[in-house]
Amino acid sequence: MLRLQICVILVSFVTAFDLKFDYQIREGKARFVENIETNLGKNIVKIHTPAHNDVLESYLMQDFQKGKQIRCLPSLRQCRLRDIDRKTSSDAGKVTESYVHSWNKGTNSISSTNATVIKEMYYVDGEEVVNTVELGEDLRTFYESFEYPLYIEKNIPSDAKVLNIASSSGRRFKRTLQPLNNDCKGKDPKRVFGVDSGRSCNYLKICEEVAVVNGNRVFTDCGNVHITSPLAYICVCCPWVTVINPKGSECTCTKMG
Repeated sequence: MLRLQICVILVSFVTAFDLKFDYQIREGKARFVENIETNLGKNIVKIHTPAHNDVLESYLMQDFQKGKQIRCLPSLRQCRLRDIDRKTSSDAGKVTESYVHSWNKGTNSISSTNATVIKEMYYVDGEEVVNTVELGEDLRTFYESFEYPLYIEKNIPSDAKVLNIASSSGRRFKRTLQPLNNDCKGKDPKRVFGVDSGRSCNYLKICEEVAVVNGNRVFTDCGNVHITSPLAYICVCCPWVTVINPKGSECTCTKMG
């Protein structure tokens, strides 16, 4: 318990500095290191997740003061901006304190078999961010370091129709939704959301509650979370389509080209 108190005290003295730590992750047959960086003073979290299985390498920065996050995907050469989902995301203080707790317990590893999966559903509609002043210096500096275009992500409605995009990984990204050159046999085309192969994800240990026992702060309700985000795009398809064929004529998406 003394060790925990010392760590918490030390954390309180470094609120203006970046704290760097990592987790050893096991996901199926994949083994990798996830790097995390927090700044308590600015309430910023950065996470680097390497490519593994069907997951793309990603660099994530969350600025909780701005309420915005940017994720950059080197394999796609693009960055994506959206509002932070505070129901699924944990700020710098919680991420750091949870790591301190796990360090005191002698573990910094997470297995996908004992992690709660949280699936975030967002899509890119091709709208590129031109004015970055509102992002603030930290987010702007982060994304500019990649020299990629920055696109806006929007939440997929819970009642939306979501279809898989078949074998399209690596196709070029179009900034606008092209007209569907198909009369759909006289039927009205439908707006759907296409989920591409590949996804981004990150793992965290999160402690939701802190109790006081014998005058000491004790973390309770701690667990592993696996936040996964498929790559999704807005599409228009003929109404009978169940799987989007990127080489076919029955759908058009912002992704295809």
